[in-house]
Amino acid sequence: MLILVALIHNISGYFLGYWSSRLARMPEQDCRTVAIEVGLQNGGLASGLALSMGKLATVGLASAVFSPIMNITGSSLALWWRSHSKDIDEDRSSKL
Repeated sequence: MLILVALIHNISGYFLGYWSSRLARMPEQDCRTVAIEVGLQNGGLASGLALSMGKLATVGLASAVFSPIMNITGSSLALWWRSHSKDIDEDRSSKL
């Protein structure tokens, strides 16, 4: 259940970051950047906080699950957008 919730949270961050940027009429490259930044929340910070609270075995479990999911989904999204970067190049050349 924790894996599913972490995956939904992560994908929601990408989705909301991208579409809120689109609503703000930002350029496509900026929308993609915001999506990655919102989706890649800091799982390492959560682990550090759990460690400093002395609850690494309980509170740290969520960050331990979220960090690999965050890295896999973020890398996958970046690779997918990289293969579709022609859209951004065409957008830039049309504005010049």
